[in-house]
Amino acid sequence: MAQTKRPPRSPDATCAISNTGPLTFAFQSDSVSLLTTIFAELHLPEACAKELVAHGWQDEFAAAGDSLVILKLTPKEVRKARTLARQIAEQTGGGEAASHLGQAQAIVLALRREYHDDVLLLDERAARAVARQQGLTISGFPGVLLLAVQGGLISATDLKDRLEVCRKRARTMGRTSSNRCMI
Repeated sequence: MAQTKRPPRSPDATCAISNTGPLTFAFQSDSVSLLTTIFAELHLPEACAKELVAHGWQDEFAAAGDSLVILKLTPKEVRKARTLARQIAEQTGGGEAASHLGQAQAIVLALRREYHDDVLLLDERAARAVARQQGLTISGFPGVLLLAVQGGLISATDLKDRLEVCRKRARTMGRTSSNRCMI
C-alpha cells in the first residue's frame, strides 16, 4: 500500500507531485511503471489518494505500492489550497472550488522547498494556469509519455496507442481528452 510518510531520497532523484488526472490516465493505459521508472517517487496529497480510490482505482493504487507517497498538508497549506481551488474554479468559469481541491493541494505540495527541482503533473488547463502563476515546473501525462519515448522506454506508436486509450476512456466518462490531457 502507499506510504504516508516521505522517506529520505537521494539529492539527484527527481520526484513528481501529481493530482488525480495524470495517475488516472496512467492507470487507464497501464503506464504506471513508466512513471515509476522516470520518477524516483510519485507524491500526491491525501485528497487525490481518496479520489483515486473513490473512482475505483484501489487495486491499481495498491499495486503501485511504495512508489506512491501520500502526503498530508499543514493547516497553513490547507488554507492556501482552498484559495488556489477558488482560483482554479474561476479559471473554469465559476465552477465549484471543492471539485478542484485535489489539484490545488498538489500545487501547494509542489510549492514546498524540497520539491523545487521536481515536476508537477497536472492535465487540466485551469489548474495548469494557476500552477504557472506560482512559477512551478509542469508536465502532463502526455509529457511523461514523451519522456518515455525519448528515453527509449516505449515507441512513438506506443505513445499514440496509450493516448488513444485515455482519449476513449475520457469520452466515456463524459469529458473530452483535449480539456484534460496536456503535455
